Amino acid sequence: MKHILSKLVKDEKGAINIGGIMMLGISMVFLAVGFIFLPISTSAAADLLAYEYSANTSITDATYTGFTSVVGITPLLILVGFLAAAVISGMLGIKIMKGAGSAKADPGSLMLLGLSIVFISIGLIIEPVMLDGISSVVHGSGTGISSSFTGYESVIKVSPLLVHLAFLASAVLSGFFGIKRLASSTKD
Repeated sequence: MKHILSKLVKDEKGAINIGGIMMLGISMVFLAVGFIFLPISTSAAADLLAYEYSANTSITDATYTGFTSVVGITPLLILVGFLAAAVISGMLGIKIMKGAGSAKADPGSLMLLGLSIVFISIGLIIEPVMLDGISSVVHGSGTGISSSFTGYESVIKVSPLLVHLAFLASAVLSGFFGIKRLASSTKD
């Protein structure tokens, strides 16, 4: 029996690569957070799509250029983003465990990963407040936007879309650079 076992484990050295295990663990965290965020982001997007300005109910989410369609697809984008981060982290973890790279667990890269989640959360919390502020400018105490400001109305009406996309882009970029810094592809 001892002879059979020695043949089975003759190539094993007994060492594990903790960096690969860490990347696989981060992959599972991204997977879990993606499905935790799905109902939250869906509810927040539904609230944004049902937006009406309190002083003038004719000012809704549809008043703003492109905002409705982008907000409608946001929960799916967030889920796909977290799933993609989980797959990429998992693949990097497997690559590291095979010895093709190394992992650096520096606090900066972990903070970047955390910031990707924070940017999405802050964006979903702050957007209704931002919509109220922009709607008050569009309403203009019942007179609307003054025609003396050339091009101002166009910029104001696209602002909610730009703010929404900025929060999504910042989440994607911080998550990407966090994963990239955490799993360096250099051979030791």
